[in-house]
Amino acid sequence: MRPALLAVAALLLSSVPAAAQTAIDGIRTEFAAVKAQVMTAANKAPESIYGFQATPEVFTLRKQFLHIADASYSICSGLAGTPGKRPKVDADAPLAKADVLAALTGAFDYCDAALKAATDATLAETVKTANGTARVKSYYAAHLLAHTGLHYGNVVTYMRLNKLSPGEQ
Repeated sequence: MRPALLAVAALLLSSVPAAAQTAIDGIRTEFAAVKAQVMTAANKAPESIYGFQATPEVFTLRKQFLHIADASYSICSGLAGTPGKRPKVDADAPLAKADVLAALTGAFDYCDAALKAATDATLAETVKTANGTARVKSYYAAHLLAHTGLHYGNVVTYMRLNKLSPGEQ
C-alpha cells in the first residue's frame, strides 16, 4: 500500500505547474516600483527645490537625482555584460528640472533594456570590470535595487524637509 501511495503522491506532484514567476521577474518588478517612486518624486518636486541642500556635506536634490541616473547607467552596463561602457551623466551639471527628468528617464530606460535581456541563467554569468574584478551579473541586479532604493530614501528626506510628500498626491 505504501508504494501505491508514493506513486499517487509522485503523480500529483509532477502535475503541479512550476512557479510562473522567475527570479528576474521579481527583480524587474521591484525595479519598476522603485523607479516609479524616484520618477514621481522628481516630477513632483518643484524646480525651486532642485538646488536644495540640507547641509553643506550632502548633495543637492538635483545632484541626488543626477547621481541616481549616472549610477544606474554604470550598474546596468555591468548587468548588460559591458561594465564601464555606458552613457555618462555629470552629476554636478546645473541642469534644469526637465533635463534632470530626461537624464533619469534615459538611465531607467537603459536599465529596463538590460533587465529585459536578462534571464535567471544570465544572472549567473560572470563579467570582468575594467580593473579586472570578476562579478556575477546578479551582483549588478541586486546593486541596482539597493542603490536606487537607498538614494530614493535620501530624496524622501529632502522632500519632507521641504514640506512635500514624495509619493502620489
